[in-house]
Amino acid sequence: MEKIQLMLEEEIYFLLLLTFSLMLIQNLITLIPIVGIIVINIALFGLVCGYIWSLATSLIGALVAFVVFRYWFQSLLINKVKKSYLEKLEQNGFLFVLFLRLIPFVPSSFINITGGVSSIRLMPFLIATFIGNALYLLLLSFIANGLLSAEIEGYMFVALVVAILPSIYLYRYLKQKFGIVENQKKKVRGG
Repeated sequence: MEKIQLMLEEEIYFLLLLTFSLMLIQNLITLIPIVGIIVINIALFGLVCGYIWSLATSLIGALVAFVVFRYWFQSLLINKVKKSYLEKLEQNGFLFVLFLRLIPFVPSSFINITGGVSSIRLMPFLIATFIGNALYLLLLSFIANGLLSAEIEGYMFVALVVAILPSIYLYRYLKQKFGIVENQKKKVRGG
């Protein structure tokens, strides 16, 4: 174990660059599941530092992706994103990005592409990304740490409370304000 710890200390800059690169790729094209990157970060840097590093790199990755999609690929990608997503994002960009960041299986690259091709400003995009990722990555960090240490019950309870309560409030707020669920039901019924 001491050899592994010594090796990690000697290769810290390489490991930081590697995990940053993985998170950047994840934000641009989502080839790598984010939970895998978080497990690596938690295993390498511990719960607190792994979480902070995951959050920081996810924000930098989202920023890079937003700028790339906004300034280099907007004209190519604008027709690939559903008009309804763009309309909702342009009407209520902050809440839409925040809501998407809290949904577990929405790829980061999709959110970044949608944000980049829309007219949402950078600061609301980044603030919503920070809040959403802070909650979502905290949940994933607790799960990853629990899986790595086999002490999952306490972490799971805290993580679930931290993630579910704001999500329920946000869901109810968005449902009431925008009728998101009603619009989806109409689409399913063909209306």
